Amino acid sequence: MWLVFKRKPSSLIILFIPGLIVTSIFMIYPLINGFVISLTNESPIRPLTRFIGLDNYIYLITNPNFWEILLNNFIIIGFSILLSIFFGFSISLLLNQKLRGTYFFRVSIFQIWVVPWISVAILIGWIFNSDYGVINYLFMEFGIFNDKANWFGDSILAKIVIIIGFAWRMIPFMMVVSLAAIQSIPNEIIEASKIDGASYFQRLFYIILPLLRNIIFILCLLQLVKLFQEITLPWVLTGGGPINSTTTLSLYVYKLAFINWDFGLASAAGWLWLVFLLIFSFFYFHFFNRNYNE
Repeated sequence: MWLVFKRKPSSLIILFIPGLIVTSIFMIYPLINGFVISLTNESPIRPLTRFIGLDNYIYLITNPNFWEILLNNFIIIGFSILLSIFFGFSISLLLNQKLRGTYFFRVSIFQIWVVPWISVAILIGWIFNSDYGVINYLFMEFGIFNDKANWFGDSILAKIVIIIGFAWRMIPFMMVVSLAAIQSIPNEIIEASKIDGASYFQRLFYIILPLLRNIIFILCLLQLVKLFQEITLPWVLTGGGPINSTTTLSLYVYKLAFINWDFGLASAAGWLWLVFLLIFSFFYFHFFNRNYNE
């Protein structure tokens, strides 16, 4: 096939054209158009749109609320990823033991992944409700709390609820990918380590985890990008409050665009969001490649 393309380069170009058209329409044009809008004061409630240069970017960079929201973003998403990786990987280790009922258990856990985000938000809202939530009932029953906690009225507790919701939703994906990765490890390596007298935890820390480091790093990055785009959970549960404590960057952009109707400022925030992700991804891969090569 490569010889055909080498003799007729036009055939290769023709095959690329549909993909380039789709990419241009759904990715390149929106990015360029968003950047152009970010240099204006465009809004449906303003009669005239004018060019204002970098004023939107300067406003965001000099606004303390923007940096607070960005910090919230990394705290909430960072802890969510850590929890989902820990529990997802732990469950995959249990399922890899080939115990009875593991197939049913694996299917049951994966059902969480297909539940819509809005359903997750409603469920979490019921569980942590300050009046009739089961969490308050259990904590008071076991003497952990003396009174009902206002989970959505306290900034720290609200963060914890959002983190738990994000992590709970991500655990099935982490579990399935981790389980597939564990089962891809050649059985000969595991058997050889058993013959050499390695304990289960020695095999885990010195064989399994080093071999799966690449996949775990990629999983974390994929979930980071995914959660950076998610607004349903904080929007439904807390609306970003109290006092912006659970406002993520995606929710901030949504509020700017569809509550404040400031498309220019929202586009600027979106572009800064993209820049932060690119910078983080660059250093993330740089750190990963450096450690992997060592």
